[in-house]
Amino acid sequence: MIIKVLGASGSDVAGYHLSSFLLNSKILFDAGGVTGSLSFRAQHKIEHIFITHAHLDHIRDIPFLADNLIVSGKSKTIKIYSIKEVIDDIKKHLLNQRLWPDFTVIPDVKNSILKLEIIQEKAPFLIDEYKITAYRMNHTVPSVGYLIEKNDKSLFYTGDTGPVKNLWENFSDKKLNVLIIEVSFPNKMKELAIKTGHLTAELFFEDLKFLNQRPEKIFITHIKPFYRKQIERELKRYSGYKIKILQGGEIIRI
Repeated sequence: MIIKVLGASGSDVAGYHLSSFLLNSKILFDAGGVTGSLSFRAQHKIEHIFITHAHLDHIRDIPFLADNLIVSGKSKTIKIYSIKEVIDDIKKHLLNQRLWPDFTVIPDVKNSILKLEIIQEKAPFLIDEYKITAYRMNHTVPSVGYLIEKNDKSLFYTGDTGPVKNLWENFSDKKLNVLIIEVSFPNKMKELAIKTGHLTAELFFEDLKFLNQRPEKIFITHIKPFYRKQIERELKRYSGYKIKILQGGEIIRI
């Protein structure tokens, strides 16, 4: 697996891009920072988008990606996947003909630029030999994370989440090669993190105790840039883990 980090920031500020992870050029996980990170040619290679939840920083570039594709004059359909609540929110609040044109019917229903696909939790399915499974996360809106498996390699991407002790029970027999998980706030903001469905370093490592097998590598995403240095210091306390804070433009190889 080759994952290009298009964006991994918890805030949209100069020099940072919002959450977007591209798997082998064709499969995108979240779409917060796509069009500002990829060339037109690279955007046209995208075929599938898996959305964790419908907050704007994770779906913002869906409309702009669709617009870029249609003005290019090249016929293409991109499938967007998530659980029903998330798909409903995208349709109702984003592609609603008022906030943005409904690209699920443009240029017509049969040949639409976007197609919305509802998936079920804990029901794996195959795309390009990747087995992808959605698991419910703990956030302020309906949200899932995605387990991606191919051959003997595995990656779990949480999207936004607060503590999810029950989640790790699903992985009791799995060895995660890579865990991409959010840590948005420093430890001193624990109450705000819990209230808003996010993690601090302390909350994350308390949660990780419930995972039977330690992930080989842990990548931290969705840090609020204002608190980056403080969160970096707090993460360094956990020296027994291979931890790296992600930035846009990086490549993860599994």
